[in-house]
Amino acid sequence: MVDNFFIVRDFDWQVRRSSHLDRALNIAAKPFGMRADTAGCIDRLIRRFTGLSFAATRSGVSTNVEQRINMYHLVSQTLAYNVEGDLVEIGCNEGQSSVLIAKVLRSFHSDKKLHVYDSFEGLPATKLVDGHSYKQGDLATSEDVLRKHFNLHGLELPTIHKGWFDQTLPAGLPEKISFAYLDGDLYDSIMISLKHVYPRLSAGAVCLIDDYCDTAINPDGWNHLPGVKKACDEFLRNKPEQICYVYSGAFTHGFFRKL
Repeated sequence: MVDNFFIVRDFDWQVRRSSHLDRALNIAAKPFGMRADTAGCIDRLIRRFTGLSFAATRSGVSTNVEQRINMYHLVSQTLAYNVEGDLVEIGCNEGQSSVLIAKVLRSFHSDKKLHVYDSFEGLPATKLVDGHSYKQGDLATSEDVLRKHFNLHGLELPTIHKGWFDQTLPAGLPEKISFAYLDGDLYDSIMISLKHVYPRLSAGAVCLIDDYCDTAINPDGWNHLPGVKKACDEFLRNKPEQICYVYSGAFTHGFFRKL
């Protein structure tokens, strides 16, 4: 029997409370569409200079329970309906989402393979279309961190493709893909991912894109990485598939199913 309770058991979902300073700054910054997070800023400074993090590892910082539940169900669908191909995560970072996908594969006793892709050097150079949330080098981590997370959960390691997407994707993707998770954050990264992943998606395959925000549907959505939607909309403009913007709590993502 398959269950998804591991999502709340295995990840730290303790929500960090805003400080009084955060509240005051948020009141002042709200008219400008900004949000204060002094605890997050302090943690990022500590991590930058020491490599250590004292914040809860995934407490609504870059994902949440709703996004994980959505991913669980979308991966499960492709397995339940026997969609042909392996699974890929492009932009795996520390491997938290990779662990979830691997757990679903194990729960289905699937022999499909999981492939993950990341430079582990942080983001490449950003452009104006990407907004101002990140800069080059942000989100850097190491392959060892990903390996540690898989070992912690007793999971078989995925096939790790280390390098920039334009170097690893052309020849490093599975021949057929049943599920793809694109978490490249930036216009160029998402466009490169779609260009190489789309032709390999089997009929019925799911492509889930993190940070896709449609403000026409949700004006209050997390629209801090606008290059993601722009890349998706441009790439799919002459394709039969359409993005489904799915509810995901305080964050945003969307998906399409290959026709």
